[in-house]
Amino acid sequence: MLFNSIEFLIFFPIVLLLYFALPKKAAKMWLLVASYYFYMCWNAKYALLIFFSTVVTWLSGLVLEYLKHSIQDPRRKRLYKKLTVAASFILNLSILFYFKYIDLLMDILNDLFSLVHIQLSAPMFDIVLPVGISFYTFQALGYTIDVYRDEIPAEKNLFRYALFVSFFPQLVAGPIERSKNLLGQLKEPQRFDLGAAREGFYLMLWGFFLKIVIADRISLFVDTVYGDHTTYAGVHMIVATMLFAVQIYCDFYGYSVIAIGASKILGISLMENFDAPYLASSVAEFWRRWHISLTSWFRDYLYFPLGGSRKGTARKYLNKMIVFLVSGLWHGADLSFVAWGGKWNISDRRGGSPAGQGPYGRAVPSR
Repeated sequence: MLFNSIEFLIFFPIVLLLYFALPKKAAKMWLLVASYYFYMCWNAKYALLIFFSTVVTWLSGLVLEYLKHSIQDPRRKRLYKKLTVAASFILNLSILFYFKYIDLLMDILNDLFSLVHIQLSAPMFDIVLPVGISFYTFQALGYTIDVYRDEIPAEKNLFRYALFVSFFPQLVAGPIERSKNLLGQLKEPQRFDLGAAREGFYLMLWGFFLKIVIADRISLFVDTVYGDHTTYAGVHMIVATMLFAVQIYCDFYGYSVIAIGASKILGISLMENFDAPYLASSVAEFWRRWHISLTSWFRDYLYFPLGGSRKGTARKYLNKMIVFLVSGLWHGADLSFVAWGGKWNISDRRGGSPAGQGPYGRAVPSR
């Protein structure tokens, strides 16, 4: 179910009406059911994947909480906690890899063996990518790390945690929420607030305008030019390329604004995901303003654990390269996306950053 569909325009008012009309416990359960229904409208069987990810990360949180209080030896405790986090990551990322990257791996293997004149003929799986799998996987893994770092206690209520992972406004396109922000808001259903509902409604209208009026209209021209580059060359291609930058921004930003607005009507605040990135004065500033929830996720859960900038200049640039390459791979299962990520890292190094910082800001103390 897309935000810009008749189905959503029917679905959302029904969700709102029952959410605010039902008793508190029933309202939370209703929101969970609605979120799973929203996701299952794309492919019902893939709800099993999000449920599996939910159970794995929920159990890992409980295990981490148990280890925190039951083992006295710091070294053993740290080892067991790391093993728990590793198991959670391996299980979740294995599913993500299979559905998103297995065909890319087969392509690479076929190409590598062809270089030495060996016909491997590795099978292509042609798997339909589950909607939003990268988003909810990262959100769930972020929760695991937060519990590991003792930044939040483990969530003991499975249904509340399942709602955190599957909350429908931001389920398929973000923002990728932090457990410290969203889980706490889901503990108690919010009362209807007319002011917040009005603000959320205006945000949704703005998001629909960006998505339907601007992005979708621009795509008609861009698709036509890109689809027949031999006929439309020169000025047409330049204009289409410039408009494509506007299209992807309005499309993604519009979807994020709709998600933030819908959540606000429900009494829940989500993080901002864009901050006028095309007005940035450097590559580093651009990435701090574009897809903020993803950039900050890589910063907090990958760049800093790798050592950030604390281990010398060479290690800092290596860490940044790893993050940018992974970021490119996250955006698409193709080596061109990996190269795109590496290009941005090189551009950042050449262009410099405010106060000598990269897109991930200052280093933090070792955890």
